[in-house]
Amino acid sequence: MYKHYEFIRFDRRGRVLTVTMDSPPLNAVGRALHDELSYVFLDVARDDECDIVILTGAGRAFSAGADLPGLLKATEDKALRTALLSRAPAIVHNLLGLEKPIIAKVNGHAMGLGATLALLCDVVIASNDARIADPHVGIGLSAGDGGALIWPQLIGYARARHHLLTGDPLTATEAEAIGLIHKAVAADELDAAVDAYADRLASGATMAIRATKRSINMELCRQAIATAEAHAGLESYTMASNDHHEAVLAFIEKRAPVFKGD
Repeated sequence: MYKHYEFIRFDRRGRVLTVTMDSPPLNAVGRALHDELSYVFLDVARDDECDIVILTGAGRAFSAGADLPGLLKATEDKALRTALLSRAPAIVHNLLGLEKPIIAKVNGHAMGLGATLALLCDVVIASNDARIADPHVGIGLSAGDGGALIWPQLIGYARARHHLLTGDPLTATEAEAIGLIHKAVAADELDAAVDAYADRLASGATMAIRATKRSINMELCRQAIATAEAHAGLESYTMASNDHHEAVLAFIEKRAPVFKGD
C-alpha cells in the first residue's frame, strides 16, 4: 500500500511501523514530500498490520523544514502557493487524528514544519545534539503549518510566544526541561530508547491505548478544525510579502536579509 511514495519509506518490525522522511540531504519539505505528508497518515490509519508508528528522518536531520528554493517559486506563483498551503491543514488534521500512537524519533535538527511534525506526535524522543525551532519569522512567514497551534499547548503561551516570534532554537535537552518533548538521550542511545518505548506500547492494551490517545487529542483536534485553515491563510498572506521574497533570496545568496515590513 506504500509503493507509490517517493520521499517517504516504510519499515516494519513486528507491529511497529517506521515512517522515514527521505529527501536528502536534510529532509527539507518540498512540494512532493509535502503532498505525501498530507495523506500518509490516512494510509497508516488503514494499515491493519501496525499498531505503533515511529516517525523519523533519514540521515543526519529529522527535517530542516521547508525547501527554500521551492518557496521562492511559490512567492511568484499564486497557484503553487495555494496548492502548498492547502495541504498544511490536512497534515495537522491527519496526524492528530491518527488513532495509533506515534513516536517522533528526532535524530537531528527539526526546524519549521519539521518541528511541527515532531511536536504533533504523541511522544517525542530526541538525540541530545538535535535542535528544535520554528523560524518562520526569520524568512518572513507566519507559523501557519501547525506551530502556532501546538507550541502554546506544550509549553504555555509565554514561552511559545518567545520562540515563535523570534525563531530562537532549543537544544533537545532544553526542550525536555521545559516540557516541549518527552525525552532527550545520547545519539547512540536513540534507536534503543525509541524501540523500547514502541515495544512497551505495542505490548499494551491496544484498544485502551488508542481510546486514551483519542481522549487526549480531542481538544487539540477541535482546535485544529477551528484554526488550521485560518493559520494556513495567514501564512499564505505573508508568503506573498516582499519581506518573505527578500528572506528567501538572502538565504540563497548567503547574506543577511533586509526587511522593510511589507
